[in-house]
Amino acid sequence: MSWSCPEIEKYQGLLLSLKNDDYKIWANSVKDRIELYSNPEQPTDKYLVTQAILTIENPLFKTENLLNHISAWMKSKKKDWAKSMKIDLTENTIASTASIHVASHSTFIDLFKVSVSPSLVIKLVEDNKLLVSFSANSYRNGVYDSRNKLLRAYNDKISDVFPFVPKSSHKITYAKAYVGTYLYFWNFISDLHNDLNANFTKDPVMLNQRHYQYSQDSLKAKYGEPTKVIADKTTMPDVHKELRFYENAQKVVFMGKTINFSDIISCEIVDDPKFIPGRTSTYGLGFSIFGIGIGGADSYTTPDKTIHSYVVNVKIDNMSTPLIYIATGQNENKANEIAAVFEYILRHQPSKSGKGTTQKTKVIKRKR
Repeated sequence: MSWSCPEIEKYQGLLLSLKNDDYKIWANSVKDRIELYSNPEQPTDKYLVTQAILTIENPLFKTENLLNHISAWMKSKKKDWAKSMKIDLTENTIASTASIHVASHSTFIDLFKVSVSPSLVIKLVEDNKLLVSFSANSYRNGVYDSRNKLLRAYNDKISDVFPFVPKSSHKITYAKAYVGTYLYFWNFISDLHNDLNANFTKDPVMLNQRHYQYSQDSLKAKYGEPTKVIADKTTMPDVHKELRFYENAQKVVFMGKTINFSDIISCEIVDDPKFIPGRTSTYGLGFSIFGIGIGGADSYTTPDKTIHSYVVNVKIDNMSTPLIYIATGQNENKANEIAAVFEYILRHQPSKSGKGTTQKTKVIKRKR
């Protein structure tokens, strides 16, 4: 199970290919290659948007498990996003906002620290596409003194400063912020992509269901619809742990073995019970002095108990598989149900003499 996302390599490669020691040149090159998003309802309101789609060929997971895995990864590796994170299982989304530091620039007097507060939406689409979307439209530019004390702060729209307004102030600071924002977004998406491929595996329940369905379909193609299936409903579905009877095809399938109805010789239920005798326990503070009992000691007696262990033994007229035994433990009803089906098969077998009569073979019940 592998997630693919060609946009990661494309845009990370583009950002690095445009890299320049002069951040103003680097920012201008990025601006010329990647446009800001304009809101159709308010064309002057522009956003720095980054979107990627992670696609998986064979999705074998529950949506809830995927979203929970991503949220746990964010809490562990991208902690800034954990505070306001919300999971919506109806819409299959994770949404969050965070304040992200994207650039620093020192001058002779001051230190500028720029952050953005983008919105993040991660949405599963069509069961196999994970849409990751960032959007931000403003910077917060904090000015600090040499002791890292905040002196003042500016809130500027991304579209109102460099490189979109060449003559604006703090060119280098905003050039670094512009490039740094794109780098952060694509690094985040790349990290998520790597984590999913390394740590998010196939859901074992869904994988088992897929194998079970495939096995069912294969048997159906050979023998048609089963007349009766006896299975342990407390375990995960597995055709190898089921008794599947195909009356039209005159076949029994069990533990990977296919048995002809005509090869069944006999069937018996064997019970190998274990007897556990009761016992008496005394507790309390009773004691005796000079042979005289004093105090309130109490006794508790547990009753005798018998633990049954039922096994259905079926003899087969086949040297490679002369006997199959089906353990049902304490479930006597299950043993009786299995034996009843084999009794039906035995009762409707043509006689060995070929005269067309049926054998009146009964299921034997015995205890060891």
